[in-house]
Amino acid sequence: MWAAVRAHAIDPLNATLLAVLVLAAALYLWTSGTTVPLTLTGGHADPYNQLASAFLHLRLSVGRAPTALLSLPEPYNPAQNAALQGVGGPLHLGIHDFSLYRGNLYLSWGPAPVIVLLVPLHLLGLEPTASVTVSIFAITGLGFALATLRVVVRQIGDVPLWLCLLAAATLALSSAVPFILRRPAVYEEAVSGGYCFAMAGIWLAVSALAARRASLPRLALMSLCVGLATGSRPTLAVTGVMLVLVYIALRKVSPRRSLLIALAMPVCVCGLLLLAYNQARFGNPLENGVTYQLGGVDQNTARFGDISYIPPGVWFYSLAPPRLKILFPFIVLTPPPVSYPGSLPGLYPQEVEPTGGLLPMAPIVVFLIALPWIWRRRITSLGSLSLPLLLLAIAGVMCMLFLSYTFFATTERYEVDFNTLLLLGSLASWLALSSHTHGWRRRLVRIGGASLAGWGCIAGLAISFTGYYNLLASTHPATWNTLQDIGSPVSTLVAMVNGQPVLAETSAPTPSVLGVGDPVNVTIVSPGTRTVQLSATWIPVTAVGGAVEPATRTATLLVRGPGRASSMYRVQPGGKPVRITLHLGRGLNRLALIPLGTTANGSVSTRQSFSQLVLYRGLSLAHGS
Repeated sequence: MWAAVRAHAIDPLNATLLAVLVLAAALYLWTSGTTVPLTLTGGHADPYNQLASAFLHLRLSVGRAPTALLSLPEPYNPAQNAALQGVGGPLHLGIHDFSLYRGNLYLSWGPAPVIVLLVPLHLLGLEPTASVTVSIFAITGLGFALATLRVVVRQIGDVPLWLCLLAAATLALSSAVPFILRRPAVYEEAVSGGYCFAMAGIWLAVSALAARRASLPRLALMSLCVGLATGSRPTLAVTGVMLVLVYIALRKVSPRRSLLIALAMPVCVCGLLLLAYNQARFGNPLENGVTYQLGGVDQNTARFGDISYIPPGVWFYSLAPPRLKILFPFIVLTPPPVSYPGSLPGLYPQEVEPTGGLLPMAPIVVFLIALPWIWRRRITSLGSLSLPLLLLAIAGVMCMLFLSYTFFATTERYEVDFNTLLLLGSLASWLALSSHTHGWRRRLVRIGGASLAGWGCIAGLAISFTGYYNLLASTHPATWNTLQDIGSPVSTLVAMVNGQPVLAETSAPTPSVLGVGDPVNVTIVSPGTRTVQLSATWIPVTAVGGAVEPATRTATLLVRGPGRASSMYRVQPGGKPVRITLHLGRGLNRLALIPLGTTANGSVSTRQSFSQLVLYRGLSLAHGS
């Protein structure tokens, strides 16, 4: 009887991978949903929904360009079209990054996600927000990545379940996918769509190679997935290497002609359709619209494809370290110029976006070093999968080099294209060595690899809370404060090691001009009860012809917190620092510095329409008792 029960029990590996998928799906949905609501009918402003509607109306453009844009002397010049760029912040693009060609607006992002998902949904009367689209592709793609991991583990043999759990969590958290979910927009829709199709194709290929057989419809589906991945992100054409491997591996067990047709026809059809799509829009089969983009730089003068971009690109994508901070989430990405040791070419200084190097963010990739050795000397460790995984890793490196060469800046979302290609090989190498070495070497590999994988999970999860613009803090401040409070024991411990209070965070950049009522929120972490002085430099100014000039009238600074304490200070002309006495408690202390106006008769004005301004120069903390 017990044998029958065990036979029908859920396989422990399947249960583990399913649990990771469910938990990751919940995290993915929460991450995207706390930035853009998860609805099936609110995505009319999403460019991909606009393209789906255009396709259904047999159009390739998303509409005519605004008259105000076409009337400009140089419509591609960002200095002239700035008023028509992002409308309402980073999630509402306006015309930003649309492609202008012969009076029409087009999208440069790949059409495959629109055709596969959004057109069918539009036919059902649905118009999902970008958060829904990105989440669907991200969760589905992770499911295929975990299915690939399952094939690898079965090929290795006896792998401890806890190692499988950690490897699965690494695929879920270290791929940069959680990061892109924090800002679900059309960029992330294209990236996540490519990720989904690429992982599906890789799973089908790995399964066929491990079993040494596959049906022709299954192989045709694999080829279609490679074509769709390329139609989402052209960089993912590198995954086509799997088609060659499958053909070589199966040509002795399948009719060669049928095998070649199944593997070549779908991807070739996708490629030809993509070329025809570009030809119909821009008169050039190799032009996807990037040349005509209305971005933050003039695409007519921007230089694409320069060998000088490769060194900084490789640095940012592989070696750029994150920045540690005392407050939750403790690990954040920094814009590229912060870490690069050399001089930046081209437009790098202007096109700055956060990027974290794969090695410091997911150090488990160091195990890729062992993959060629396993292929040549320990082939039985991974069987027929060692060479495919090695070639996938090489394809990932080639993808990174192509991205570095092509674009004059880096960005974290592009790492989704190649991260998982490298992670699959490194995790397979780690699991194989963990199972096929013995004695102290096995313990070293398991514990060392687990430490590296664990750090990658922590780092990947941490940056998912902030993303590009720290939108969780700005859209859900109460949730953000709660998360910081949960992490306050760690913050307090750091302050205790430091031995004195730490000025941890301010909400306003310096210098910045603030109007009446515009607060500067400040967080100070204290190791215990302390009295300190906060030195705040403020200068009353007035706006004259678009510039600011020193004012002769004093201003008032209202200080609220920590706790319920509040006080007011006079801000004198000339920029003399204001010294604020604060009584801190143990842990996190939050306060707001709010500039108020002063009328001609000396009374305080709290009206936000009051014309007086204050130039905020920054804060410093003087430690007391």
